[in-house]
Amino acid sequence: MNTKLRINKQDIAKVLPFVLLCIITGILNPVFFSVSNMIDLARSISFLLIVSVGVTYVLFGASLDMSIGSVMAFGGALAGAAMVNGIPVVIAILTGLAGAALIGLVNAVLIVNVRIPALIATLGTMYIARGIVNVMTKGEPYYPLPDAFNKIGQGTLLGIPYSVYIAVVIVLIAQFVIKKTAYGRSLMAVGGNRETSRLSGIPVNKVMFSAHIFVSMLAGFVGILMAARLNSAQPNTGDGWEMTAVAAVIIGGTSMYGGYGSVWGTVLGCALMEVLSNAMVLLHVSVYWQKIAIGAIMIAAVAMDTIRLRKLSGK
Repeated sequence: MNTKLRINKQDIAKVLPFVLLCIITGILNPVFFSVSNMIDLARSISFLLIVSVGVTYVLFGASLDMSIGSVMAFGGALAGAAMVNGIPVVIAILTGLAGAALIGLVNAVLIVNVRIPALIATLGTMYIARGIVNVMTKGEPYYPLPDAFNKIGQGTLLGIPYSVYIAVVIVLIAQFVIKKTAYGRSLMAVGGNRETSRLSGIPVNKVMFSAHIFVSMLAGFVGILMAARLNSAQPNTGDGWEMTAVAAVIIGGTSMYGGYGSVWGTVLGCALMEVLSNAMVLLHVSVYWQKIAIGAIMIAAVAMDTIRLRKLSGK
């Protein structure tokens, strides 16, 4: 009974700021609750959520990936380049996903085998991937893209964008894997204590390899979805998304130090971040202040996570 009560209190604490933000924004600008804005908001949340699910898995394992924004651009550029050169849509999409997965593999090798700190390794691949995109595109987008491809990012079912359904499926699968499978338990254990996990027989290296490849593939997939949405693969896709995604995941309650958090919390964190961004646009707040707000929220979320960890450790 006490456990249920604690969970409910945590959920209320997370939901309340989100609800208040929606109500206040709706009062100040009724356009917020318009059907068109709700659809656009749902689409933007779904894009961020797909990436953030991968970030959640990496943080579960007490690692980090700062290359996801560049990987988004890389995946979209590969798929776009393939399509404008006559490659079938399905093969082009698989090419983009394969390229994104390759960067995830490189990240995993650098972090797990070479033992470079995750922050440094993924910052390096962030610049490399973005540089490759700029070399490929020469700063120009790949367009036009096939109509069959564009429907993935622009189409709707019952008025709801396809990307929302895709995000829901990914969230449900990710939650099931974490809660109901040996892999999910192993990932959380690795994040909690890597050495103890290794002594317990958990294949730590394989677990971390899979987490880094997973987040890169999801980032590449979102880059492809964005290309479909815009009918062009833009070289600046994903710029700054790494900080937004990490902030959303931490706000959702996942610890930067590993072994603690939930996929459902990430859903709420993404919703809060995108509603905040949407509210600032509707209320005509400068984009510069938006960046300040995201930075402040992230610092606050990490501070609360650090305080929680200190309380648990008794320090």
